[in-house]
This record gives sequence, structure tokens and C-alpha cells, in this order.
Amino acid sequence: MIGESFTEEKKVEIANKIKAIELKTVEKEFKELQKIGIDAFKISERSRIGNNIVDYFTFTQRLNTRGKYNVNYFEFIANLEYFKEKKFIQNMLNYYETVKNKNKNKNDYIVWKEVYNICISAINIMRPIVYMEIYSKYKPNAILDFCAGWGGALVASSALNIPKYIGIEINNHLLKSYEKLQEFVSQYSSTEINMFFQDALSVDYEKLDYDLVFTSPPYYFIQRYENNVVYETKQQMDELFYKPLFSKTYLHLKKGGHYILNVNREVYERVCVNLLGPADEEYPYKKSKRQNNYQEIVYVWNK
Repeated sequence: MIGESFTEEKKVEIANKIKAIELKTVEKEFKELQKIGIDAFKISERSRIGNNIVDYFTFTQRLNTRGKYNVNYFEFIANLEYFKEKKFIQNMLNYYETVKNKNKNKNDYIVWKEVYNICISAINIMRPIVYMEIYSKYKPNAILDFCAGWGGALVASSALNIPKYIGIEINNHLLKSYEKLQEFVSQYSSTEINMFFQDALSVDYEKLDYDLVFTSPPYYFIQRYENNVVYETKQQMDELFYKPLFSKTYLHLKKGGHYILNVNREVYERVCVNLLGPADEEYPYKKSKRQNNYQEIVYVWNK
């Protein structure tokens, strides 16, 4: 049976051994984002400016996300001997031992994380700089992000001093992280931040005031986030998650606003076209060419 018994303190210690980020780095990057401002579109797709801010506050929780085999990173390293029985994982560990990390420049936790990324699941974030580019293009006064995730949208909206950011997140394990993140950005930003830790399907959107929706909802079976409902089929996820959620959030978007989703082509064709019609704009999600070939698209509907 797969399991792990790390304390929360130990998980934080492990996360820090993978990414040791100092507060001064976070402060420096936030000021850099503010300086970039509406010129975010000029920044290279390889830029990681702002990522350290997200990682400083939510990286430990991200390591609890389940990928292939329904296993998260902590469970992977706690049961490493079991996973070594899988030939491709053992081969990858051997490759790091004899080639990629033969000089021992990386500690074991980093090596295991890279092997986990390759063999099980890479738990990526949407970079704040990408959010900033889209926000700058559509110039919202109030943003709704109904799958707030790891905090990149909150960072971006705060860096741009967007008047209001509304985030909804089902994973209440992120509550303390978001509280700390919100406390941090409030030192530098005038953005009003409203975070709701609940199921996005249970929110009364009629009571919210927003003129832009931009979010990246979970995709079919790729990763399993804490507290998320597990759907048995794509059809079930379409009917019980995507369709009611997209319908509700679009219905209460202000007239003249923009409804923007970062989803793969399959979700767009199975759900969005029938529900919202063909997108008014679409373009590839801006990411480094060094990342995998998995293609995501940003779809925009003008209301």
C-alpha cells in the first residue's frame, strides 16, 4: 500500500531543500513585476520572473498534488523502493546517478523531484507574467478566477494594481498560504483581494461584480488536486463540472466583459463551443519551448 507519514514540518523542510527561496528574492521579483507592468507582453516566454513568489508561498502544498498512479511527490519518495521496481523509474534514477547528476550538484530531493516530474507528473504553475500579459490586454476592473490554484493570478493582479481580484479555490489546505501571500502583496499593492475557499459550483455569482474571467480549470484526469472531486468519465466531468460552472460564471459576467479560459482543445470542442459558441479569439498559451509539447490554448469570448 502506498502511503507516507511526513509531518507538515518535514514536508516544508523537504520543499525548502528542493527550492530554497529567500524573502528578499520574493520582494525583489514583485518589484520587478511592478516595473514591467503593462509591458508584460515584451517579456521572453522563458522568463521566470514572479515564479519564486508563487513558490515561496505554495510550493509545499503543490507537492501534495497527485499524478500518475494517484501518488504525490511525498508518497513517491516515502515509497521509493517500491517505485524502483518500475523499470523506467529505475532507469531514470540510474541516468541521474551516472550521467546527469554524476557530479552530485543536486541533492537527492531535487533529483527525486525531477524524476517524479518525468515519470509521474510535472506539477506546473501558470506564471504571473502570463496573467499580467492578459490582464494588460483586456484592462479589467474586477477579475474572477474561479480556479485560483497556486496564486499566480493574485500576484499578477496585485503587481498591476487591478482594482479587484476575486479568487475561488476548493483546496482549503491553501488557506494559510493565501493569507500569507495576501499579507505580502498588500504591502505593495492597492488591489482589493477577495478569496473564497469553497467549491466553485456552490458560489452565488450573481452577488459578485466582475468584468473579466480568466482561469485555468483542471483537465481530465491529468492531476488530482486536494479536495477536488474525482470524476469517473469525461462525460461525467463535462456534465457535472465544466458545463454548470462555465454557464454560471459567464451568465453573471458584465456586458462588455471578457470570458477567458486556458483549456486544451478537447475541453474547448467538447464543452465550450456548444455552451459559449466559437471563441472570438484564441492563441497558444505562452510557455517556454523547453517545456513539453502538451498544447494549451487561451480562448476568449467577448460578452
